[in-house]
Amino acid sequence: MGRPAGSGKYPIRYTNPITGVISSKSQYIDEHGVKRKITTQYTEYKINDKWIKPSLVPHIRESVKKSLSTKKGFMLKILKTMNSKVKEREKQGKHLQGEYEFKDDRWGRCDKLMAHFDEQVERYGEKCPMTHIPFTTRVDNEKFDINNYAHGFYSNISPDRIFNHIDYTEQNTIFTSQLWNFKKGESPISELKFIFLPEVLERYKAIVMERFPDQIYVLQT
Repeated sequence: MGRPAGSGKYPIRYTNPITGVISSKSQYIDEHGVKRKITTQYTEYKINDKWIKPSLVPHIRESVKKSLSTKKGFMLKILKTMNSKVKEREKQGKHLQGEYEFKDDRWGRCDKLMAHFDEQVERYGEKCPMTHIPFTTRVDNEKFDINNYAHGFYSNISPDRIFNHIDYTEQNTIFTSQLWNFKKGESPISELKFIFLPEVLERYKAIVMERFPDQIYVLQT
């Protein structure tokens, strides 16, 4: 059972979320008599004689990859991760200084985050302000495999909180390369000299002074 997908490449079938009946119909009638479209949660494609979920279908994964690798798609991905981190902290009862300022009230939008990024690009260019690595937004969207799992790409855009005790505020958030953010981690400035070249660290100190001029004592440790 199942009809060819839109691309004509794979058969597709749908499960009625109310009755559980499998058919080639992409719509169903709900309990109120309203016709509704069946969501991807109840959709399957047939590949190599197996019915699988849309997230595992090659042409769909490729489409998602292209979407996430655009500037907006990548920023939406970043925002989703930031939102999750903030919610997890709240669930654990952890509170940071300042207010989280990038949550967008409209689904599928990241206007505040994009504006903050564009403002930084005007100031420092489209590169990590510390390492000077040109920014990328690469997302491979490969199926998870413990043997080839990677945290990402070192040149990808990554939102870094300058001070870890302060939340994602505009003042405290700067976009860096993933390499910088990963290596910096929770390290205090006094320890970064053992990780980064002097010129890289000087750029970071200049930004700290620009954003937090009252924190000069931190740079002297």
